[in-house]
Amino acid sequence: MFGGISFARRKEVLALSLRLQLIMLTTLVLLVSLLLGGLLTYGYARGKVRAEMHAAMAVGQRMASSAIADAGLTPDPDKELRQLVADFDGDRHLRVLWLDGAGQTVISSKLAPPPKSVPNWLYRLLAGGPDVIDLRMPPPLQGKGIIKLATDPHNEIGEVWGDVRLILAILGIFCALAISLTFIAIGYAFRPLQRLSTAFTRVGAGDYSQHVTENGPLELSRLCRGFNRMLDRLSAMEARNLKLQEQLAAVQDEERADLARDLHDEVGPFLFAVGVDATMIKRFAENGTRAEIMARSDAIREATEHMQKHIRAMLGRLRAGVLLDVGLNQAIENLVLFWRARRPELTFDTRLPKEAIHHPIDEVIYRTIQESLSNAVRHGRPHWVEIRVEHDVDFVRVTVQDDGAGFEPSRQKTGYGLAGMEERINALGGKVAIRSREKGGVIVSAQLPQKAAPEDAEPEILSPALAS
Repeated sequence: MFGGISFARRKEVLALSLRLQLIMLTTLVLLVSLLLGGLLTYGYARGKVRAEMHAAMAVGQRMASSAIADAGLTPDPDKELRQLVADFDGDRHLRVLWLDGAGQTVISSKLAPPPKSVPNWLYRLLAGGPDVIDLRMPPPLQGKGIIKLATDPHNEIGEVWGDVRLILAILGIFCALAISLTFIAIGYAFRPLQRLSTAFTRVGAGDYSQHVTENGPLELSRLCRGFNRMLDRLSAMEARNLKLQEQLAAVQDEERADLARDLHDEVGPFLFAVGVDATMIKRFAENGTRAEIMARSDAIREATEHMQKHIRAMLGRLRAGVLLDVGLNQAIENLVLFWRARRPELTFDTRLPKEAIHHPIDEVIYRTIQESLSNAVRHGRPHWVEIRVEHDVDFVRVTVQDDGAGFEPSRQKTGYGLAGMEERINALGGKVAIRSREKGGVIVSAQLPQKAAPEDAEPEILSPALAS
């Protein structure tokens, strides 16, 4: 039957829902309560029947004994004995018989008919054995036989049967009402869970748009509220990831364009010059002009050195992690040299620590300074930039400030580079702040805890010229 169904799906088919389990458990509790109520009712009914029989026998014994004694004093004792038996006609619990000396019944009283028919099984459960007492005749009535008293619980059991049926009907109605109300209450209480189950299915499919209504019991209402908050955060994270992906693609395109411009502007002319010089050397060699050949060779060598230096700088931009192999201070100095070569008018003031800072904090410090310099040079057009790194036993503090054009607060966190810088700092338990200087420019300040940084953490490696 389940050949084409997976194991997980088979378990889901065979498993009972929580709602059904609670209803079944409630029904079981009510049935056990009904059974216990029946047992208690049985004990009460049996005790009541036995007590009534004992009481009826005690009263009947006193009455019969008194009547027998009086019959011995009358001239016609047979008439008195018959009257004795007749006095018990219509009794509900007791039968009286006059037996002769041979044990034959002379006369027997007639019981009152039971008000209700009693099931045989109930009679067997409640009746037990009858109480029987034989009253001997006094000496004046010797030879008259005996008076026999015997209890009969039919009438009493009939009354008890009416009470039992009423009690069982009340218990049955109560159980039915309890099960119905439990079914309704559980259905109402579990509606938020059903909505949550549907909502989780949508979340698993990547749909974060549908919130659940925050109602129902207090615990489920709180659960729905937490679920909605999770949806909001997931939606925000998804939107942010999409935005970061778009910005990353744009930054990569910008980086490729920068590399292409550098190759075209810096390497291309020198390659063209090398080609021209090589052609001229061939001509000078045919003419035998040795001095010109030497001059052209020196020009080719200088152009090659220039191209090698520029390509080395480009490789450094593509492989920023290698810069940190020489140490944080040297990597920052190389970064300053990189921008100083492109902005000769820019003045740098660097204050770096003499003691080494452990990895991965030095990686985050370098990325923070790299991003801050890139933003300052590209967008602020400053004349002066200060880089300061300080640390003690608890914190590392990084500050990069410039005297450029500043920034617009609305653009503070729109760039991928700034977001990436903030994420790296937050990942190590630090915090970053970006604000304008009073005299113009921007101040980027970051604080990183020394002890909170995991030794084996590897921050994300991006291109050194990556900017917002």
